[in-house]
Amino acid sequence: MKNGKQPILDNQFEDNKGLTKREYFAAMAMQGTMTSGYSVNMIAEIAVKMADALLAELEKTEKA
Repeated sequence: MKNGKQPILDNQFEDNKGLTKREYFAAMAMQGTMTSGYSVNMIAEIAVKMADALLAELEKTEKA
């Protein structure tokens, strides 16, 4: 999952690239599940799985 390690912003003048795409997608997924009633740990686990699934699907469509 090389794409997931890429920064969301490509700033060539800074060493710190900030969040990776995987981290960003997981954060966005967490926002959508915060009112679900699940524990914080469960929400984090679900969010990472959702981010990984999105990145895997994006990789499939890029290869097609």
